Amino acid sequence: MTAPAASAGSAWSISGPTAAGCRWPTSPARRTEAVDPLPKGFAVSELSRRDLLKATAATSMLLGLPALSGGPVAGASAVDPPAFFVNLRFGMFLHFNMGTFHDAEWVDPGQDPKSFAPTALDCGQWADAAKAAGMTFGVLTTKHHDGFCLWPSKLTGYTVANSSYRRDVVAEYVAAFRSRGLVPALYFSIWDRTQGVAAGSVGRAGLDFVKGQLTELLTRYGDIPALVIDGWSWQMGLREVPYGEIRDHIRSLQPRCAVVCLTGITEPWGTDVVFYEEPKGVWTAPDNTYAACQGQTIASNGWFWHPSTPTTSLMTADEIVHRHLEELEPRWSTFILNCPPGPRGLLDDTIVARLREAGALWRPNPARPPLPPQPPRLTHPLAPVAATATSGDAAKAIDGYSDYNGGAQQTLWQPTAALPQSVTLDLGTVRHGIDMLTYLPRQDEAGGEYVTTGNVTGFRVETSTDGVRFSPAARGGWPADKTMKRAKFSPRAARYVRFTATAAVGGYAVASQIDCGRS
Repeated sequence: MTAPAASAGSAWSISGPTAAGCRWPTSPARRTEAVDPLPKGFAVSELSRRDLLKATAATSMLLGLPALSGGPVAGASAVDPPAFFVNLRFGMFLHFNMGTFHDAEWVDPGQDPKSFAPTALDCGQWADAAKAAGMTFGVLTTKHHDGFCLWPSKLTGYTVANSSYRRDVVAEYVAAFRSRGLVPALYFSIWDRTQGVAAGSVGRAGLDFVKGQLTELLTRYGDIPALVIDGWSWQMGLREVPYGEIRDHIRSLQPRCAVVCLTGITEPWGTDVVFYEEPKGVWTAPDNTYAACQGQTIASNGWFWHPSTPTTSLMTADEIVHRHLEELEPRWSTFILNCPPGPRGLLDDTIVARLREAGALWRPNPARPPLPPQPPRLTHPLAPVAATATSGDAAKAIDGYSDYNGGAQQTLWQPTAALPQSVTLDLGTVRHGIDMLTYLPRQDEAGGEYVTTGNVTGFRVETSTDGVRFSPAARGGWPADKTMKRAKFSPRAARYVRFTATAAVGGYAVASQIDCGRS
């Protein structure tokens, strides 16, 4: 499979058997003003900024990518980020952060930055192990839920700049992976318990803080093909930190960056690529056709390194290749295998050896068909400022909580009165070009089967600029399954968008989430 081709001479492909058909067209011209990346007196190991640029330039020559300028990528591109990401097929998740040094999966906030103290950090060792396994990319935890930053953020002092290490780990990781022909992706937690960015307390200042840190990450290190975001939909919902605003911000800096939101649902809501967190029992379905990825840990004792990790049983090479890669590949689901470095900053020898064994077995299938056409999605979702309903709590239809399978949050609009019942979204002001409404049914299970009671099977959509006079936009019916439903209509200006359930399983309506915007 290949992503949409660019003009002749503008695409790259990773050589060898590790990434059959991965292609990424050359960026258009970039802005050249550089973001000042480092606080005064801060060092990047032996990697000066010039060295980082050289490493990136060398990889750019290999891959056909543009050289690192330090600024955001300008303009659009022919590449399809979800298709590119699923064609990477196999990558290394690197949970390495403050939790590594405190024997904790979720370390308490406000730790002494100096307790981050790797003594032999070698991102090249990580990259070599990934390469030996046949991986094509990495995902580094630049910031986990406690808020410690592996880069010298200028927005907080809780960073490597004030640690015992005092080096830009993100820069070293990016340079090491690129120099070996691997693609560097980043993980970022919006939930920040040191900064106080959490459910119920984000506010404009918190949102600006999140966007400021994303700007740092997406303007200092060149092309980032994927940003894996955690601590978002399941912690605070996608309304308090609006998905549309964050996604548009990311796209403005990196137009080709796939946004992968870690959530327990298995529908492409609030994400470009559906993420299946295997330790929570969520697997890519055999009939999946969404752009997807599945994450699992090579050691069974957690995502971060713990003192017990060196003696914990690891996934076998057979499990990695035959029971994961070969099963997930035809499902268009990239496998992200977590391999946690220890407090020295190195992968355990047992993990390195296991990855080498897996690499001897793994060969991607070059004949896998292209990713099927993806369903229409809200490219520019609009966050309502309020909602009203004829019955039930309308706020639960727009709060952005829909993560049932992840063991976190799912809220439901559940009107108690007989059908028809409606929810009216208030966008706060008249917005233009609105052409789609999406309805996410309930995602919960009972006895191993998805609950369908309340799933809407008949609907109509109306819009209004004044909240008094409503015009028809769409009407129709849907199957009674859990998949996200879409109502497409001609573009229009509206402040109010009304969704009415006219038929539903069991005679009453249930909604996990209702959104609208521009497709």
